Amino acid sequence: MTAEGPTNRDEVSKVVAERLEASAHDNGPKETVTIEWRGAKKYLPVISMPIDLLTYNPGTHRIRAQRELDTQRDADLSSDPFGASAQAYLHTLLMGDPKDPSSTDPSFTALMADIKQHGQTDAGIITRHGVLINGNTRRAALKELGQRDIRVAVLPPDASHEDTRSVELALQLRKDHRRDYSFVNFLIALDDRVNDGMQAKQIQKEFRIAATTYDRNRWILQAMRELIERSEIVDADGKKHAMRLMDFEDHQGKLEELYRAYMNLKPKNSDHAEALREQRLLALLLNKSKTDLRLIEPDFSDKYMKDLLTDSDKQGVSDPISIPGTKIRARGPSPRVQALRKATDRALQAKAIKVVEGDVAPALVKKAVQTLEDLDKSMEDALDVAGRHGRVTKRRHAPAERLSDANDDLVLAVTAVAEARATSNLDPDDLEEAVSSVRASLTKLAQLLEPSSEAQNPGLMWLRAAAQISDAQEP
Repeated sequence: MTAEGPTNRDEVSKVVAERLEASAHDNGPKETVTIEWRGAKKYLPVISMPIDLLTYNPGTHRIRAQRELDTQRDADLSSDPFGASAQAYLHTLLMGDPKDPSSTDPSFTALMADIKQHGQTDAGIITRHGVLINGNTRRAALKELGQRDIRVAVLPPDASHEDTRSVELALQLRKDHRRDYSFVNFLIALDDRVNDGMQAKQIQKEFRIAATTYDRNRWILQAMRELIERSEIVDADGKKHAMRLMDFEDHQGKLEELYRAYMNLKPKNSDHAEALREQRLLALLLNKSKTDLRLIEPDFSDKYMKDLLTDSDKQGVSDPISIPGTKIRARGPSPRVQALRKATDRALQAKAIKVVEGDVAPALVKKAVQTLEDLDKSMEDALDVAGRHGRVTKRRHAPAERLSDANDDLVLAVTAVAEARATSNLDPDDLEEAVSSVRASLTKLAQLLEPSSEAQNPGLMWLRAAAQISDAQEP
């Protein structure tokens, strides 16, 4: 293996060239794949290639976060990305569930069933050296099914690293793509474009997201990386352990709501915003629900979780902080916020031990488990009281929270429809009654919001427009 690509790249390049030439001289209909290429559409020729000649793309964003599952194999993947060990690891991860890579993803199982019944429907895309830029999961499914060949489109010979990354993202971010990036892998893909030097507006266009979504995703990834750094702990053997990005896959909705609450509060009272952030993060680490997190306000621990902080924790002076790139020293977080951070850090470090409990001393695991159990009991008791006290004050926020919950259900529905479609078990008529009910509810919601028609929020404007279309289509 060299830095340029797989060890068999010369052999693959020769086979690719031969099959492209044979295809060009074939008088029959020719299959092509259309891609965005340097600002214009390009039609790539499709050929059939032996599966075993091709290699998985080590840089695919499909499994970027999940690589942390096995640190040794991840190191092998970094040092020898096209070696047998690294490629076998990629194969395992491509089959895995993003939230638990040690188990098979139901979407992968559905893809295998679809291919077994209907064959390969969409061609992958390779470089001239046989590296899959698109279709890595399809190759994994075909290999599991014992297939010998895979249909692939071939990129031009002058394709650069930037070209291949742009092609991968453009295809994976299409709305109709069967298997979307996981939450964390989407954030990593976006971050890679920032590191490539691309401007925010260009990234938003490429990822088809609004500026507000871009800002939120950047904040969430930064927060996750900060939490990983804070979770780091050194065992008796001097080995470092920490949480991983993949450990946050289940918390997308909670982190998005935390961002909104934090950004809304920060201009009014920075210290309250930090207190809110630390306490909601603690609840998130204890796997509390999104509904539970909504009960947590900046003064939550003072009211309902008094055992979390002692009186001495809330007293003292703020430690000054240095502003990067300057000699300026500013007032840091209050002693109370610092104490809340320490409580969250205890949970973070305990979770880091739980992640690798088979690699650390049993006594350390026992201590981590006890820490999490103690924090969990304290949090459960506090949430129970806060829930009873907060029902009245939460009424104002109930509409937005209900819509957020409904959106979560719709996301699950999209996944269910995709899996049913992949296994040819989808009958659109089965959805008619449910879709009609959703349309009726959205129309009624738009009518209730009509008095607020002066609001120019994109979401509300879309809702009103959709309701008008619905009314026009009624028989």
